[in-house]
Amino acid sequence: MFVIQNQTRPGEIQNALRDLMRDGVESVRVCSAYVTRKGSELLYDEIRRSSRNGDQDAVSKTIVASLDFGTTEPQALEYWMEIPGSRVLVAGADLLERRTLNPKVAFHPKVYAFGRPNGTVGSLTGSANLTSRGLTINSEAAWCVPKHASHEEVDVAWQSITQGTTPLTQELLDQYRLLREQTIGERQTRETQPVPEPEVGQLGDYQPFAVAVADPDRHARMWIQARQLQGGSHTQLELPRGSHRFFGAVQIPAGADQVVRLAELVLTSGQSSWPECPLTWHPNNQMERINLPSIAKGGYDYNNTLILFRRLGEGRFELQAHPWDSDSCRAFVEASRTTNLLFRVGRNSNRLYGLLP
Repeated sequence: MFVIQNQTRPGEIQNALRDLMRDGVESVRVCSAYVTRKGSELLYDEIRRSSRNGDQDAVSKTIVASLDFGTTEPQALEYWMEIPGSRVLVAGADLLERRTLNPKVAFHPKVYAFGRPNGTVGSLTGSANLTSRGLTINSEAAWCVPKHASHEEVDVAWQSITQGTTPLTQELLDQYRLLREQTIGERQTRETQPVPEPEVGQLGDYQPFAVAVADPDRHARMWIQARQLQGGSHTQLELPRGSHRFFGAVQIPAGADQVVRLAELVLTSGQSSWPECPLTWHPNNQMERINLPSIAKGGYDYNNTLILFRRLGEGRFELQAHPWDSDSCRAFVEASRTTNLLFRVGRNSNRLYGLLP
């Protein structure tokens, strides 16, 4: 199955990795030419959410990265070295002896392989590095195999790809950090630069969602800007009127003058599932509201985030929450803007709302 990611379809690589871990994960093997700290944090959060009982330390993790050109961030390598259950290998250790980061032959593979509790293995191979840009906004193409015929074919390929790599030690990391500072200093490559701020402009330039969109059900993803949620546990998210159509909920009865329960949604994130998340309509402001799982129940801290719902089929929706200042958030907002699917929540609201493929 092809996975295509670009500026108008952001986050598709990360979605594919989520899908490969949806049935749980026992082992993770990543071979990426370049690795950054932010990209590593994105992957590790998904490992945590997909591990059995949230025990990410029990998941075997092998990370292989290249020292070529100094693109891989030392703090990313250090990040994985400090995570229990992780093994880090590097290509290009000989560069440190030669006092250069320009290789004679570049190490450039990108392979992600996940072993699951049921004994199956899934993989993704393509162009995406383990960087924030590679997982969110870069134009990338990959081939995803949800279930391999056997472990052996993955193991043989992995051994061939990682041949000649070296286990990372603190001494090698220190040498790399020093040589990188001496050769490239603070210069950032395109791969390590943050995603640019979206060109939103004035909120008044955008129509309220209920006025602008007639068929949100055509879109695979819907997101909303959240500041501070409602309710005692701060888990009630106010949506604009019309959002229920994205979820396939019942229509709001004409003339309703009391709270109407429109649906009981099934939300998921990694190995967590919440089967009874009510979607309601409130007559006082004619807005819709959804109850989200709290942190105590395996949910997120939703304050100042972009909350995204992704259609999974069979009435199920994946729940995500991205900090408002994150690369993922900036990529999603800009993608909605460039496809004319960016809206205000309501006429008097200063929150944004968007749809994505």
